[in-house]
Amino acid sequence: MIAEYLPDDNDGRFPEDTPVLVSYPLCDNQNDDRDSWPWLPGTILAQCGPDEWRVVVEVPALVIPDPCVPEGDAPENLLYPACFRDATEIRAVNMNVWQRTRIEVSTTDLA
Repeated sequence: MIAEYLPDDNDGRFPEDTPVLVSYPLCDNQNDDRDSWPWLPGTILAQCGPDEWRVVVEVPALVIPDPCVPEGDAPENLLYPACFRDATEIRAVNMNVWQRTRIEVSTTDLA
């Protein structure tokens, strides 16, 4: 029997809506090399298992327009990537560090 992980089961290490840095590829050429993934700003969406969280990666360069709505490229319709990560791939940070990292990543040349 597979046990369902309920929202109230969050162990408190990374509560929902917590600003974090998450290991995630910034460029396509990094997809196969996890050691090259930078720490990017994200927010915890939910804990999904005993040591697994769903995280939205909040980097403007990674957004895509929502193809399901007219004007999918309007700011409110942009889709940010989300991923599942264990505790070793997440760093809790305060909002100042989160914002500074987001600014730094926004000015990085992705070419």
